[in-house]
Amino acid sequence: MTVRAELREQVEAEIMRRGEVTPRDMMGTTAYMVRGRMFAFWVADGLVLKLPARTRQELIDRKAGALFQGPQGRGFGEWTRLDLSKKKELPAVLEGVKSAYDYVGGSAAKRKPKKKRR
Repeated sequence: MTVRAELREQVEAEIMRRGEVTPRDMMGTTAYMVRGRMFAFWVADGLVLKLPARTRQELIDRKAGALFQGPQGRGFGEWTRLDLSKKKELPAVLEGVKSAYDYVGGSAAKRKPKKKRR
């Protein structure tokens, strides 16, 4: 299944209304960055989000998400794939977008700037 255009537009609007978000073409899809760090990207049937462990597990337990698997079929760190082929899946995706943005955006703010070499 693929993401219906109207669902994708709703999710993109939610993503882009957040501060400091930049879309970027990466890996043959659109990825979303906050302060230079990726927090979401599209796949054919949904959205992949970088989520904190608790949120990731809650979404998996509710069958709203699954661990994102890379090309070798292994889990890919904190990344979670959320299906978005049906309208009823939209609330979980929007919840995930908020969590991913807060998680990655918050950790980006905490990063210390690199010291310049003298």
